[in-house]
Amino acid sequence: MLLDIRHETIYRYAVPASYSLQYMRLWPRADGGQRVLHWRIDAPGRRWTQTDAFGNAVFVTSLTDRHDEIRVVAQGQVETLDERGVLLPHDSHVPPLAFALPTRLTEADAAIEALAASALQGITPTEIEHPQALQPLVDAVFERVAYVQGVTDVSHSAAEVLQQGQGVCQDMAHVFLACCRARGIAARYVSGYLLTDATHAASHAWAEAWLPRARDGAGAWVGFDVTHQRLAGPELCRLAVGRDYADASPVRGIHIGGAGEALSVKVAVQGADQ
Repeated sequence: MLLDIRHETIYRYAVPASYSLQYMRLWPRADGGQRVLHWRIDAPGRRWTQTDAFGNAVFVTSLTDRHDEIRVVAQGQVETLDERGVLLPHDSHVPPLAFALPTRLTEADAAIEALAASALQGITPTEIEHPQALQPLVDAVFERVAYVQGVTDVSHSAAEVLQQGQGVCQDMAHVFLACCRARGIAARYVSGYLLTDATHAASHAWAEAWLPRARDGAGAWVGFDVTHQRLAGPELCRLAVGRDYADASPVRGIHIGGAGEALSVKVAVQGADQ
């Protein structure tokens, strides 16, 4: 599937900032059968690139002149495999078992433990071979967390989200991760894009779990789009992976000055004719 993608992020300041530093994970990954046909990132200031420990391309920009706006546009075309539930080999220097450790956003409380025990009863972390073994957890999180915008932000933990029973895609992914890790299953956060009918939508997030016995025992990652209660498919474009949102957020930054910040994000994903 060919996906035409445009992602615009604008920061505006009522009082100009004197310095800004932006970290952008906005270049699609070239693994798992996904191919970047063409892509560009337009952003002001000095720019340099690096690759983080998870294999994500990171673009860093700095602005040292006074400014009241930062506009970042990432756009291009990506080809994804026309399959659902693609098995992905491990692709970073961080070993899979590192993703079995909880983070602040995915630490389990009693409710997370109970949900994980119920949905993953009888599952042995080292013996998982088929994605179907984890589908009951996808179903359980989908039933317990309703998709509601504006009730959470990026600081909400999985435990907080499960308690209130509402959240967005990143929250559902965090609850899934927390449950997996509570049972010793390695799982990671994925940020990216989703093909929808909407002209403007937010970036998407889902999860990948490690199946140690998949691919003839070599192990593999498989994606679960918990928000839509299904395996990851060709409508998804992978940007970055990490332990949670903090590792894989598309844009993060700091600034000096810049009071009265306002953020505007527009994402458009369209299927292209092949």
